[in-house]
Amino acid sequence: MIGQSQSGTGKTAAFVLTMLSRVDFSLNKPQALCLAPSRELARQIMSVVAAMGKFTPVQTEYAIKDYLPRTATNVTAHIIVGTPGTMTDLLRRKVIDPTHIKVFVLDEADNMLDMAGLGDQTLRVKK
Repeated sequence: MIGQSQSGTGKTAAFVLTMLSRVDFSLNKPQALCLAPSRELARQIMSVVAAMGKFTPVQTEYAIKDYLPRTATNVTAHIIVGTPGTMTDLLRRKVIDPTHIKVFVLDEADNMLDMAGLGDQTLRVKK
């Protein structure tokens, strides 16, 4: 699905609600990945996930540079929000197990595809 509309119309809330509705809270495995072109946007998205998931047992994790320790070996959060480079690195090192992913969100996909390298990294994460 592709959603396109002006700022402030609720796109983030729409895809966060979709992620939350598809998570099986009894399964402590990553089930939704959300990529954003910048750390700031990833933090904003995570604040929406936290607010909308406040009364659920959702577990979340960032996949942004310098957030997870380099020694991390296994992420069990239901929803992971991050940037393409860090997400690619965590998947490559098998810190994130993609087996149970049900939802894959690209926020501002047009911007990521335009930015040098982010389009390629995004496609690697998808694979």
